[in-house]
Amino acid sequence: MPIIWEDKESDNAEAENPIRGREHDDRSGHLVTLGYAKDRPKRPFCSMERFFWVTLLIAVLLSGGDLFRRLVVERRHRVVAIVIEYRDLVLLSRQAGENPEAVFAQMRERGVIGITAAEFTGKDLASGVAPLSYGPLASYPAAVRNGIEAPLDSAALLIDNSYSNLKDVIDFLRIRTKGALIRALASNTLIVLPNSLDELSDAGVLPDFSALEFAEKVQAVSLYRPAPAPGVDGVRTAESIRWLKNKYPLIASVVPAGQIVAGYPDIGPVARVLKELGITVAQAEFVRQIGMSEFLSAVRPSILPLHSLVKDELISRRMTRDQVVERMVRAAHERSIRIILLRPYELYSVGKLAPFLEDAERIRDSLYMKGYTSGWPDTIPMFRASILAAIALAAVFLVTLWSYVRRYTNTASREVSYAELILICICAAALGLAVWKISIVSRLLGGLCSALVATEAVLWALDRYKKLFEGMLAGLLIVLAGGLTVAAFYGTTTSMLRLTPFSGVKLTLLLPPVLVLANDLKRRIHPESMRDMLSRPPVWGELALVGILMIGAVIMTIRSDNVSFVPGWEAHARDMLERILWIRPRTKEFLVGYPCIFIYYILRRRNWAIHYREVLRIGASLAYSSALNTFTHFHTLLPLTVVRVVNGWWLGIVVGFVVLILMDYIVVPIWKIGGRTLFD
Repeated sequence: MPIIWEDKESDNAEAENPIRGREHDDRSGHLVTLGYAKDRPKRPFCSMERFFWVTLLIAVLLSGGDLFRRLVVERRHRVVAIVIEYRDLVLLSRQAGENPEAVFAQMRERGVIGITAAEFTGKDLASGVAPLSYGPLASYPAAVRNGIEAPLDSAALLIDNSYSNLKDVIDFLRIRTKGALIRALASNTLIVLPNSLDELSDAGVLPDFSALEFAEKVQAVSLYRPAPAPGVDGVRTAESIRWLKNKYPLIASVVPAGQIVAGYPDIGPVARVLKELGITVAQAEFVRQIGMSEFLSAVRPSILPLHSLVKDELISRRMTRDQVVERMVRAAHERSIRIILLRPYELYSVGKLAPFLEDAERIRDSLYMKGYTSGWPDTIPMFRASILAAIALAAVFLVTLWSYVRRYTNTASREVSYAELILICICAAALGLAVWKISIVSRLLGGLCSALVATEAVLWALDRYKKLFEGMLAGLLIVLAGGLTVAAFYGTTTSMLRLTPFSGVKLTLLLPPVLVLANDLKRRIHPESMRDMLSRPPVWGELALVGILMIGAVIMTIRSDNVSFVPGWEAHARDMLERILWIRPRTKEFLVGYPCIFIYYILRRRNWAIHYREVLRIGASLAYSSALNTFTHFHTLLPLTVVRVVNGWWLGIVVGFVVLILMDYIVVPIWKIGGRTLFD
């Protein structure tokens, strides 16, 4: 279709831009030329580099409202509770020769404000934790069980009528357990449960009434730990919790015990009762229970993260008291833990009270120095991302994708036209709306956007090898801008409470190396193509490097968000960095990623190891992909995330300079002696 445009050039315009068409004078008196759309030159808007940076800046500005709201929420919720198991309190009191009230008064002075009340299992009752007799029905005299029509292996309770909580036990079992038989005797009361002794071995039977009464007596917050039991559905579990709350008003939270959440799979009634009574759920960190994810989704946002240290981990890692204190403080400060369950040290056979009191005080004081107060915390409010944050995320995704495509096709130097600008804006708005409304699009785009941001950051850094700090600074700024945009959109209440984990963590770590390799093969930054490499026999050096890369990729994938695969020596090194740098950077950044950039710089500038520099470019992608992945830890305070990324950047630069010195004085001489034999 013919297109008409105005020609305001000089008289030589036709010679400079020869268009085959006819000319005529329009009504305004200007000379216009008839041509075809494909012959029309595109009007430039700005360079791709400027457009890239302006888009990132606009995206951060659009995300500003959501980032500010998250900062406000993090600032307002800085109350941490230290609690202790009631049975540990009794043990410490017995060892110290003091009554529990006096011991807890000492604990309260040092920041302990709460007590957990367990739900006794059949195994607990059989061990004598309560003043009653528990065993199979067959173990009782015939006169006691005469007339009871129940299997002889049924679990039975024989309670003295003088027991102060006898009525509470009967009332609780009538609500909680269907089919319980109760017989009042002359001096005892027999209660036969509808389950066998084996069925109730690890199942909840009775709450620890002494713990709940003690909490009411000393006016301490109590955390009830309901356990699952066969035949007890969600309705009965919910009603038993309601009855306990009415009798013991200081119950502020429940901590589901056992491998299955009490009432599962019918957890709806339990969630409704907890919300109605204002009871929160204490989510134990790193504990995986069947039904917990559904339970937390039903009660959100009434969730308080809880952290404790189990005996096995304390012994296996040979942790000192200082390490325990640091771990508890870091859990509250870096991972937004709001309840710390502190236990006596199993390493000490006697004298446990004094270390416990001292370390509780140290935890409280350390948190106070970081801006936290001691008390019962509030839950964070429900909020979701705004449409502006969604558009900002879409804009970052599109501009990083477009930049990569233009670099891949060697058209990065071509200027951006007005038409392309308008198209990008329309696509960003449409994609942002889709991300905001459609959950599957939101989950997919998060990982892709993070991977593309990390890829662009490493390519910007590597392509500017002649300007060392400019390239590394550019990569850092790209990661900060992209990371803040991701944190603004995905840093919602459910993400901060770990209910909806970021679905693109593995993609963020694994896709950037693939994209960097594809770019380098296409643009012949690596001197060989994929076909060339596959058509010739490999050399030993390549096989060794491929093996190292594969092992590193497997280790990195397994270790991601999995602390159980971290060896003890590395855990000690991490603790040392925490003490020195305040916020520890991620290991793969400053020990692998950034040093690879420095080694690549020197090899590129000196034109060394042409066929092996690609390994360093791929390794360098770990720095920025790991830094971007740090922003997806939404339970970490946002300022700490930024500080951690910056710490990894400057510490990586320091390590990189050390590596360069070692290369000049150690690696290069060894290379001259025998390195060529291995890599030739």
